[in-house]
Amino acid sequence: MWYLALVKRLADVRLRLAEGLEAGAWDGAAARALAHAWSAVSARRVARPLTWPAAVRVVAVGGATLGGSGKTPLAIACARELAAHARVAFIAHGYRARAGAPRVVRPDDPVADVGDEALVAARSLGRDVPVVVAGARQAAIDHAARFADVLVLDGVLQTSPRRASLSLLALDAASPWGSGAVPPRGDLRAPVASLVSACDRVVHLETFSRGAYHEGHLLEWAALASRASRGHLRFGLFVALARPGRVVSTLARHGILPAHVVALGDHAPPPRDLPRRLADLGCDLWLATAKCATRLEALGIPHATIAYDVHLSTPLRRALSALSAPVAARVL
Repeated sequence: MWYLALVKRLADVRLRLAEGLEAGAWDGAAARALAHAWSAVSARRVARPLTWPAAVRVVAVGGATLGGSGKTPLAIACARELAAHARVAFIAHGYRARAGAPRVVRPDDPVADVGDEALVAARSLGRDVPVVVAGARQAAIDHAARFADVLVLDGVLQTSPRRASLSLLALDAASPWGSGAVPPRGDLRAPVASLVSACDRVVHLETFSRGAYHEGHLLEWAALASRASRGHLRFGLFVALARPGRVVSTLARHGILPAHVVALGDHAPPPRDLPRRLADLGCDLWLATAKCATRLEALGIPHATIAYDVHLSTPLRRALSALSAPVAARVL
């Protein structure tokens, strides 16, 4: 039992840290000195040292903040758009997973083996776009370049020494630069100037939610809100991501006010006693994002997955279309 208590304690600490960074809660001489050091290091690491064959094109998609920018939904939308014109592979980052040797992710893979974002991408893209994950991102690129003409890199803003064919910086439309400072004073991944200069396009990402999927059926927000208002349904919200406030705000806009919010740190594995803890709260239905739902699914906890849609702008779709043209045609 002491182990479970320790896991819960560490999860609580990670969550408070993430909330503090998002709110810009820490200041003072020490925080400013550490932020200055973070700025210098992160600015140099915006471009990742990665290589790929000359005939392959690369779309790099990074986020402005430490979680919550919407980079993975944007990368998935770009891969789906590209798949209509080229052979595409999606390079996922198996954060906190036992990825090991390069592999193509299957929709039924254990989340602990491939990571939550890779699993969500594989389920979203289906057979149209293979999702590749490995212990090292370079190994995943080498594997995918054998069968794809275009690679979409999730979580990489820019590459070096060769620049990506197209670099996209994802910004949450509601809070584009987070708290406006780098850690420990805020949640920016790197200084704004470094992020902007590294990318080709800044994408202010607006997501649209129609409802939540439960047992294969879409439950629309209006119907769910009506049932909740009549006392027929009691909702809970489970999240394991960097900025849970964004999800709470989305639900509130649709009239959904969770009776309980259970939040873990970003990508955090759930404690073993999570099923009992959720059952004790007495909610009829737990809501979760697609990424967070992989954690509930692994424990057999019934839930509904919040549905999000990402709409690509016409200029971005044109840029992707031009990029997916055959190499010879592009040179001409």
